[in-house]
Amino acid sequence: MEEVLAQTAKELGIGVGEIAEDSVLKQLPGADSVRLLRVVAQIERVYDVEFEDEAIFDVGTPRQLTDLVLAQARAEA
Repeated sequence: MEEVLAQTAKELGIGVGEIAEDSVLKQLPGADSVRLLRVVAQIERVYDVEFEDEAIFDVGTPRQLTDLVLAQARAEA
């Protein structure tokens, strides 16, 4: 979870303390579709996973993104 929060904060140019596990990603300061896709791309690189496009569109919070990372890592193992 911490890495997801850190990568999100870094890409959006905000402090990690401004993001909670259940924050709505689209409502965070500086969030737009391009930046959020960059967050996802960075998370894919960090965790060496690749998400299906459809799965990404269902992600609305850092918690959901973390759950997606864990599920994908298990599926690829």
